[in-house]
Amino acid sequence: MRLAVAIACGIAWITAGSGAPAADETAGEIFTRRILPLAKADKPSSCAECHAAGVDLSQYIKDDAAATFVALRSAGLVNAQDPEKSKLLEFIARSPEKSDPLIAKLRAEELAAFKTWITAAAKDPNLVGQTFLSAVPIGPTLPVEIIRHARRDRVLASFIENVWIERERCAGCHSPDRNQRVVKEQGEHISWIKPNDPAGTLATIIDHGLINLDDPDKSKILQKPLGEVEHGGHVKFVRGNRTDKQFRRFLHDYAATVTGKYHNVADLPTPAATIFVATGQHLRVTDLPKEFGNRIMRVDLYSRTDTGWSDKPIATVDSRINPDNGMFQNVVFAIVPRTMDIAKQVEARRQLPAGRYLARLYVDRAGIAAKNRDYELGTSDSLGEVEFDGPWSPGYQPPKVIKAPATVANRLEE
Repeated sequence: MRLAVAIACGIAWITAGSGAPAADETAGEIFTRRILPLAKADKPSSCAECHAAGVDLSQYIKDDAAATFVALRSAGLVNAQDPEKSKLLEFIARSPEKSDPLIAKLRAEELAAFKTWITAAAKDPNLVGQTFLSAVPIGPTLPVEIIRHARRDRVLASFIENVWIERERCAGCHSPDRNQRVVKEQGEHISWIKPNDPAGTLATIIDHGLINLDDPDKSKILQKPLGEVEHGGHVKFVRGNRTDKQFRRFLHDYAATVTGKYHNVADLPTPAATIFVATGQHLRVTDLPKEFGNRIMRVDLYSRTDTGWSDKPIATVDSRINPDNGMFQNVVFAIVPRTMDIAKQVEARRQLPAGRYLARLYVDRAGIAAKNRDYELGTSDSLGEVEFDGPWSPGYQPPKVIKAPATVANRLEE
């Protein structure tokens, strides 16, 4: 990514020029020398730092100076009376809080080129006098909702709520603050997690080619923890469970976003009303029939209220049942309302407090989820309910231990 940006900066510097225009240089000549090369560059413009897709500076450039100036004025993007206050310049100048220095250099070149040209064009009576009636649309053609969906901060928020929250499954081998033994065996490339840096982690995942844009379900970031391709870290989750759904939700959306598959607002996925936040607390269920081994199990937790149990689960945990001992255990995830600041939500450890809890147990007896990965366990998969008291400390040991209901049948569905 950095190499590509460096090349793009070099192209902009060499072809567009950076000096002031010659005293006798016309707006048309400035356009040819400094603006057209931006439209024809092989590499993305600085827009790509904030937009994963849908927006590029070339979309604001027509074949000649007159057509471009008229179209920009018609769209309200050029201020002929005060060129330096043109909205297009404001758009180009926008940058994220932590901007890449190489992209910042490219942005400065683009901004200088357009400011020089717009200033000269505003003084050219042949351009200023052009009628708006001849203008054609300019800029992005996609609906604004799709453009917003493709913003990198929105993409990062999706990564955080769907993948980053599960990083503890992978940190032992892939985070540099924990994996020095593995690095000695495998090399530095194995460290794709950037501690406390979800944006850096996503960038590394992309740079390492761990996302398959053509077939997201074949992405290494998904297939390795599923054990579907060689993975020294063994199986981390299974097809059809919540983690698998979340990884796939992000991967499919990311691929569709960056490859331009979203054309209409109706194509966009509907955001979930809630997100899941790791508590660090573990729940173990014992005394499960051995016949349930390797089946997906989900436990939804309800809290005691003044009028009974909460209407909706306040936390959940799911995993496969151990075939050797009929035991189930995994970390509990609190279920919280979606807010604008997804990162703070996810980083906040929502540990469950003391109190009385109701656990409702569900098992995929028929193994449907492995075949239909979007299948949600429901009433037909119920194993019953268990009441217990909290709280419990975070960590794998000691977990909160409950026993499966005594009425659980041993027989699996055919």
